[in-house]
Amino acid sequence: MRMTKFPPAITRHNYPALVILALIFSIWTPLQAASPASAFDLNKPTILITGANRGIGFAFVQHYAAAGWNVIATARSPQKADDLQAIALTNPRVVIEQLDVTDLERITAIAADYSEVPIDVLVNNAAVLGDLDGQKIGSLDFEQFEWTMAVNVYGPMAMAEAFKPSILLGEQKKIVTLTSGLGSLTLMQKMEGMTYYRISKSAVNMAMRAARATYRKENIIVALIAPGMVSTQLLADSGYRGKALMPADSAAGMAEIIEQLQIDDVGTPTNVDGKTIPW
Repeated sequence: MRMTKFPPAITRHNYPALVILALIFSIWTPLQAASPASAFDLNKPTILITGANRGIGFAFVQHYAAAGWNVIATARSPQKADDLQAIALTNPRVVIEQLDVTDLERITAIAADYSEVPIDVLVNNAAVLGDLDGQKIGSLDFEQFEWTMAVNVYGPMAMAEAFKPSILLGEQKKIVTLTSGLGSLTLMQKMEGMTYYRISKSAVNMAMRAARATYRKENIIVALIAPGMVSTQLLADSGYRGKALMPADSAAGMAEIIEQLQIDDVGTPTNVDGKTIPW
């Protein structure tokens, strides 16, 4: 018979040491097993929002937290998200998770942490505009293309796939990805510039269309919603100087659309005002 080799402290029957180890283990185990959602109200719905540190993402956090929802808010650099941290400090049902949506290992790890937590709505908000000079026709930058597509297209696809088990546990079962009229072939026939960003929004429309065809078999609603022209850093970086919605107004408008989503909806991109965006 093969004998198991125990640590010397145990083979010598050092009982005081065993008692100390047992105490440490009894304290350490509950801490390790504690769910990140332990303070959630199970009678309330839960929403996961990516890119929640500013702009539209932060406005979503404010809106749903005020409505009493449990909120999982992700950000690439939570330590720099002062406003988000302030909400979490005063509301135990707002949990912040560090996440870059191009970090697939991190997506998998967080999904595992919340594998037993019902998530009613996943909002794929995180997106990048990219360097404008690097996406001009005539001076294309391949690294910029890869990064923009990874964040804006693959990120939402990876999030939907990883968190599907938790979404299936939720009552509402909704995956919402933010799109843009800039991804419309019809509307953007004569526009120049922002090439990668526009391509990414067209691509994520198709990605979510494909996801919808698969996930609706399990009664998961997949929707595309455009926030409109919103006063965010991304819009400012794009060079747009026209009239824009405030983030809170855009988030509230989209929340109304999210609430009304049904499994039999056709799934075409919808603007914050309820109008269909032509492909």
